[in-house]
Amino acid sequence: MPSTRSLLTAVAFAAALVTVTACGPSDGKGSAPAASKSAGAKATPTAGTPADPAADPNQDCGNPPKLPAGHKMLHPIERPKQNTMHAQDAKPACTPNDWIYHGEGPHKPYWFEKNVTAELATGSGQTKKVELYQLWDHIGDCLANDHEAVKPPLTCSGGIYDVTLNAKGNVVAIKEIWHP
Repeated sequence: MPSTRSLLTAVAFAAALVTVTACGPSDGKGSAPAASKSAGAKATPTAGTPADPAADPNQDCGNPPKLPAGHKMLHPIERPKQNTMHAQDAKPACTPNDWIYHGEGPHKPYWFEKNVTAELATGSGQTKKVELYQLWDHIGDCLANDHEAVKPPLTCSGGIYDVTLNAKGNVVAIKEIWHP
C-alpha cells in the first residue's frame, strides 16, 4: 500500500504536469508572442484548434501570426558585409510559449538600400536605433557567441529580425526581435 508521502508526491507531480502542459490562455482571447507583437503581427487564436496542420496538436497557439505587407522575418546566418545579408526565412512554430520564429530553408542574399533604419532589441518590446555597421557587428557577435562584445542594454536575443522590404525586395528597415 502506498504511503501518504508517495501519494502526495504523485498528486503534486500530476498538478505540475497539468500546469506545464497548458500553454494557451483559458479565456480564448490569447496573445501573440514577443516576436509577433514586435513585428506588428497579430495572431488570431482559436482555442483548442491548431491552425497549422504542422503545429503540434497538443499546443494551443491559435492561428499563426500574419505579418504586415512588405515585412519578412529573417534569421541571418553570417555577419552582413558589403550591403548584403545572407539569411534564412524565419517561420513561426507553435511552442509551449506561443508562436516563436525559427530560421528554415535555404540561405538567400538580401541587399540593403541606402539609409536603412536599424534597431536592436533592449528588452521586451523595446528597441534602440543604431547605425547599420553596429547592426552588422551585433549580428556577427551574436552568431559567434561573443556575448562579451554585446554591451547592455543590448543582448543576443534569438537571432530573428523583422525586415521591411521595398518593391525591389531590398531591405529598407530591420529590427531585431526580442526573445528571452
